[in-house]
Formats: sequence, C-alpha cells, structure tokens
Amino acid sequence: MNWSVQAVILAAEAVAGFVLGRVFIPYFRRIKTGKFDFYIGDRFAKDGSEPKFGGAVIMLCVLLGASVGLISMSFSEELSFDGGGERKAVLFSLGAVIMLCGLGLHEDHVKEKKLGIGLKPAYKFGIEYLICLGLCLSLRFCGTVRTDLLMPFHLGTVEFGTLFYPLFPLFMTLGINMIKVHDCAGGKTDTGVDGLCAVTALIFSAGLSSGLSFTSESEAAQLLAVCVMGACSGFLFWGCYPAKLYLGESGSLALAGLLSAAVLLSGLYLLFVLAGIAFVVDGLCAFLQYAVFKLRKKLLMKGYTLHEHLAVKGWGEFKIIGADILLSLAGAAAAIMFIVYSGKISI
Repeated sequence: MNWSVQAVILAAEAVAGFVLGRVFIPYFRRIKTGKFDFYIGDRFAKDGSEPKFGGAVIMLCVLLGASVGLISMSFSEELSFDGGGERKAVLFSLGAVIMLCGLGLHEDHVKEKKLGIGLKPAYKFGIEYLICLGLCLSLRFCGTVRTDLLMPFHLGTVEFGTLFYPLFPLFMTLGINMIKVHDCAGGKTDTGVDGLCAVTALIFSAGLSSGLSFTSESEAAQLLAVCVMGACSGFLFWGCYPAKLYLGESGSLALAGLLSAAVLLSGLYLLFVLAGIAFVVDGLCAFLQYAVFKLRKKLLMKGYTLHEHLAVKGWGEFKIIGADILLSLAGAAAAIMFIVYSGKISI
C-alpha cells in the first residue's frame, strides 16, 4: 500500500478524531449527566462527567480512513484490488465491525443512563460469535480466507478445512473479549487505565501494517490496520490520561473487531497472539483470576486483570502504560518477523 496514501489516511483520521471528540463529548456527557454544556472543562483534570461512547468516534474515523483508502485504490492500477475481492472483503469487515460497535453503543447507553446492567455476558458472547461467523462465511465467497494455520520455525501448516468456519469465529470472539477486558473489566472506568487499550491497539496495528508492507497479498488487511492507527491517534487526543472520553464497550468492541478482521484478512492467524501479546496476557490473567476464585474462593491477584493488579500495587498510570508499550513493541517486532518469515517460505 502506497506510503502517501497511508499518510493521508493517518492525517485525516487524526484531525477527524480531534474534531469529532470536541463536538460529541458534550452530547455524550448529556446522556450521562442530563446536562448540556459545550464547554468540556479543563482538559487536564477530571470532574466525574466524562462519558463513554468512544466507539462512535473510533468508527467514524475508521469509515473516513477506509473511504479515502478505497477511493485512492480505485484511481491507481498499482493499488487496485484484483477482481474486487479484497475491496468486498474490506466492506464486509466494516459491516461486521459496525454491528459490533452498535452492540457496544447499546451497552454504553444502558449503563450510562443507569437503566440496568445491559445484556447478560452469555448473550453478548453469542451475538459476537454470530457476527464473527457471518464475517468468516462472507469472506469465504470473496476468496480471501485461508483455512490453514501457518506455524513458525518451519513446522509447516495445519489445515482445518471446513472446521475452520465454526472454530475461527470462536477464537475471534475470545480475542474480542480479551481486548474488552484489557480496556475496562466489566466496563468500570474507575478500575481501568486511561488510554491503555487505544495505545495497545495503535502499536498492534502499526506492527501489522509495517509487516504487511513487505508483502503484496494483504492490502485489505493493511488498509484496516492503517485505519486503526489513525483512529487511535485521533481518539487519544481525548482518551489519554486524564481522559475526557472513554472508549466504553463500543470502542473496545470496535477496535477488537477491526484488529480481528485485519488478522483474518492477512491469513496469518498467529499475528493476534504476537502483535496482541498485551491483550493476551491481560485476558489470561483475568481468566486465571476467575478460575481460581471459582475453585478456591481466593483471589490470585489484587485486581481482575494484570493492569488492575499493578494499579492496586501502587503503579501509576504512566508506569503501567510504559510497561504495556514495551511489551506491545516486543510483540509487534515479533509479528513483523513472522510476516517476513511467511513471505520467504512457500505457503
């Protein structure tokens, strides 16, 4: 994908994220507090009125970036998609992400208005699985889905065949929930770290995009990765500490859907474990905490997730984000090496 196109997408989304946040925050805050004030207060201080609904800003930025990318590709023979298969793949992926974001917006609205606790976790998990299943089946008709898993260290590939379609959506759904937990467990912003999930997603997508630039077979995946980079950059104007706008469930679901779709389109499914190592570590810690408590009625850590545990132990916001950045950079570097490795062998 042309570097100039990527630069335009990143710049457009960064500006859009700043403008959209400034416009929408007062309206989102009115949903939470019932009061409207276009003045958002001190940018470097919290007053308890900070709303969720960050997914709306993320999604609008991504749609802008994707439109720029698709339009530029239609005018360039070098970047055009052969037969329109990958172009359709991008559109199908965006459709699935919009549905995930819509689910998150519903949950954010219910919780911010204090009308209830939202859907039961089992129902949400089921809806997420069905959306992921629909995406995989849709991409099958575009010819952009691989049903084999490339292993590292010259171990070859594992062919799943038709089993891929019920199994991979399950892994996508698990990955989506790992990203949700990495943001705020249970949607409680007071136990989260402002901007943590967006920073991790930005590094994840940067590693994915950089690695895919060495190949010419995954332009659709690279486009989604670049769009995530730009959307996270724009969101962090308002979402970094101290946050004036939280990702909420809508934002975490939107980012999770986009990253999962990018990995799916790349055909290199281990990239989620490599580039998303911070998501995986936090998700596994949350699972172990839950399992140990259910079995022994004891807490393994002082928080539900690793970053919550570190916060309770006295780590500051910037120290936690710094450690997360180092871990994510290591994972991104490993993902780039794996992509380069995949291009040097016959797959």
